[in-house]
Amino acid sequence: MVRQALVIGGSGFIGMHTLRALQRDGRYSRVISLDISEPVEQLDGVEYRIHDCRQPIPAELADPDTEIYNLPALRTFPGHPDAEYFETNYGTTERIIELAEAAGVRTIIFTSTMSVYATGDEPKTEDSPIDPGNAYGASKVKGEALHRQWLAGAPDRRLVICRPAVIFGYRDNGNFTRLANALRSRYFVFVGRSDTIKSAGYVTDLADTFLFALDRMTETGAREILYNFAYPERLTIRRIVDAFCLVGGYPRVRLVLPPWLLNAAALPFEALNAIGIKNPIHRKRLKKLYESTNIVPRWLEENGFPFRTDIVSALEEWKAESPDARFV
Repeated sequence: MVRQALVIGGSGFIGMHTLRALQRDGRYSRVISLDISEPVEQLDGVEYRIHDCRQPIPAELADPDTEIYNLPALRTFPGHPDAEYFETNYGTTERIIELAEAAGVRTIIFTSTMSVYATGDEPKTEDSPIDPGNAYGASKVKGEALHRQWLAGAPDRRLVICRPAVIFGYRDNGNFTRLANALRSRYFVFVGRSDTIKSAGYVTDLADTFLFALDRMTETGAREILYNFAYPERLTIRRIVDAFCLVGGYPRVRLVLPPWLLNAAALPFEALNAIGIKNPIHRKRLKKLYESTNIVPRWLEENGFPFRTDIVSALEEWKAESPDARFV
């Protein structure tokens, strides 16, 4: 048994579910969650520490028998100035690597993003070219490179890099939550087309892949594993919307409107955002609805990862866990 897991970003959406997965798995004798904010839930057996990980991380939190989960990210795009993505996503990684070097840590699990790839209908495997289209993706590309520099520094180090597609589940507060709110309020329409590919995956399956990759690493002796995470099914926006309507009991959506019309309608909402009246409507978000993100989880498929859910069963599970069944 590895003595300790240090989950950096444990109070976040993915972090919370990762802590649940580690608790279920039981491979660590000690689990520490480190985050800038208080957790929304506290699990028995997890030690919760508050710390801004853009600042140096206390060295006593890790040792050579610690496995570090590097999860924190400023992920909402658009929503922040470009510099903030690098300050949070890359700056935090710099502090984590400093900690790993000082403490002799030998294993790091890093969540990157599908945004390291260009958007488009063509499938993106782990071998596809890196071409980030925004600051979020670019900050994660720099983070991957820094982790690989650390890996090259000693022969006994191990690195897992996961590039997730859109992740959803309990306490998502992201793309799928906004979609559920729009469907419930009956103001969602398809933008430009309804066959846009929108790769996605359930957060509990994602957390399970971290442990699966570590186990495969132990079995094969690999020092680095890089993998995409998404359902093997090529999900279209219509398939996702239909699943939400089925599970949530919302009316089916049929209307498809041209992008130019919706972009024009978004301008007043962007002006409200500019003066501090926050709302989720923005032309860059509308663009995401008609740009495909076709992420192929080739490594997971080739290695036989057992996805526990599909889009419908995952939404059913999420709805059951959410207060008032509102997909929060």
